[in-house]
Amino acid sequence: MLTEVIYNRQILPLYYKLGIRWEPRPFVKPGQFVMLRFPNCIDPLLRRPFGVYRIIDEGIEILYKVVGKGTTLMTGLRPEDMVDMLGPLGNGFSLDSGKKDIVMLAGGIGIAPFYLSVVSGQRSGVRQKLLFGGRGKDDLPGLEDFKKLGIEMKISTQDGSIGEKGLVTELLKPEIRNPKSTIIYTCGPKGMLKEVARIALNLDAPCYVSLDNVMACGIGACLGCAVKVRSQESGVRDQGYKMVCKDGPVFDAREIEWEKV
Repeated sequence: MLTEVIYNRQILPLYYKLGIRWEPRPFVKPGQFVMLRFPNCIDPLLRRPFGVYRIIDEGIEILYKVVGKGTTLMTGLRPEDMVDMLGPLGNGFSLDSGKKDIVMLAGGIGIAPFYLSVVSGQRSGVRQKLLFGGRGKDDLPGLEDFKKLGIEMKISTQDGSIGEKGLVTELLKPEIRNPKSTIIYTCGPKGMLKEVARIALNLDAPCYVSLDNVMACGIGACLGCAVKVRSQESGVRDQGYKMVCKDGPVFDAREIEWEKV
């Protein structure tokens, strides 16, 4: 659908918040995404996926990082400019944790799915904790938003400019005191996801990862975002492929063939 931009605000040197009109306000699960395209623009021609960060009065807000031609063009969007939007798409993180404690681990722009997750968890009374990491203090988008939510949180940066110095994955193991009563949600760089999945498997803790494979259609038609999977129960490899856009973007970490990611 064609809809208009409400605002486009820079919050950090490489990060922006984009408000998009969507009325009536949609129901969006944490981790679901939309595909955006600029009308009358042939480069880039295809839509690009962006996770839904927040639900606002007039529609939705997405959080994006400037990494290439498309996101650089997005920084020039102004109120009342039009965008072509498709969504919400994907499966998202489960809103029912089975009353298990939730540990969310995010790296950089991987924080995007977790604002909605925290809000939903607070309504249901589930205990939640956020582990948030980045290269430095300018790589922690939305940090102030989560502070306002009052969620229990630990921060790490590789340069030590804020929080503990080191990788955010180093914060995970001490938080899993009882693997049977804890569920891990994670989103961020693939190397980080692979390490979180490894830790979770060694601890026998359930873990769900959000993948961000390049995709063109968002509905499973182009087959461009295929990911190799295995059987969750037996661990048998070569079980085939699934589409990140249609079958994900959230997967049980045990299902992913990490050597092929």
